[in-house]
Amino acid sequence: MSILKKYFSYLNVIPERTYQSTYNGVLEINWLNGKKILDTTNTNYSYGNLGKVLQKGLRSVTTDFRNEETLILILGLGGGDVVKQLRTNFKSHASITAVEIDPVIIEVAMKEFDIVPNSKFEIVNNDANVFLKYIKERYNLIIVDLFNDVTIPEFVFQTEFIKSVYNVLHFNGSIIFNTFILSDVHKVRNKKFVENLKRYFSVEEFANLYGHNHLIITKKIK
Repeated sequence: MSILKKYFSYLNVIPERTYQSTYNGVLEINWLNGKKILDTTNTNYSYGNLGKVLQKGLRSVTTDFRNEETLILILGLGGGDVVKQLRTNFKSHASITAVEIDPVIIEVAMKEFDIVPNSKFEIVNNDANVFLKYIKERYNLIIVDLFNDVTIPEFVFQTEFIKSVYNVLHFNGSIIFNTFILSDVHKVRNKKFVENLKRYFSVEEFANLYGHNHLIITKKIK
């Protein structure tokens, strides 16, 4: 990107290119405040305010990020913002597995944001709900960041999914659920979800983050 375009991105969003996704519609590569970001038509997907929300979650858990034995599972890769944050801001040496159903999202993460698999980082192109049913690993931290544009898959809020993530989490492990509240329907949905989570975990909430994000942090204590 030219220096001039980067400068003007501090004044307004500068479009770079688009990708077409079956799952997420139009994916937009834009520049804002001197940074490349990933947006959909309706929301920021990575490297904008969403990154700040997830950083709040990462600072709120007790996971030993620098321990090479730590295992982290990310459900929903996006542009890979959280992977970069773990490696750069939190100096993480953990082994990270990211599960992403959308092959175009994976392409974007690798091509646009240099999110490349290596011996300590694996990308799995699969449905997160299916993946959880077959894995044998136990994780120290799970990040649930599952969106199709501005829709969270309904299965995320179901008891079966809660049990699935509970079963693959170590004792004293944490889960970061990134959700949002845009309506009274969402408010009721999240209230019921939190009540259900409390049957399995200790729960901490951060509401109204950067507008409408509702971050839910759980810890496995039983």
